[in-house]
Amino acid sequence: MVFVVVVSVVLVGGSISYIVHLFRRDSRIRSQGRDIRALVEDVRFLGSNDGGSANIKYRLSWTEDGVTKEVEGRDTVSAFYSSRLQKGCEIDIKYLDDNNIMFVFDK
Repeated sequence: MVFVVVVSVVLVGGSISYIVHLFRRDSRIRSQGRDIRALVEDVRFLGSNDGGSANIKYRLSWTEDGVTKEVEGRDTVSAFYSSRLQKGCEIDIKYLDDNNIMFVFDK
């Protein structure tokens, strides 16, 4: 019985801490991230969920100080905005580092 309680507490605590981590990450990107206009080099549809969101793999590039910067990643975007993420389109992003990027669809 003690084992079940310990495992339950660990699972609930881990889930809550992960959600808090995601909120803190988004807040940090919004406050410290730079506004950049990036070119969508490649985007691939990986799957979707019941809520209408699409999981994508993307490659973005932009030029800073004469140097082309390129990043790759995975993200989940609303199906409503997925038409803006097509190869060859330009998209606004908030960039903190290569692992912390946020798409900006509404200004």
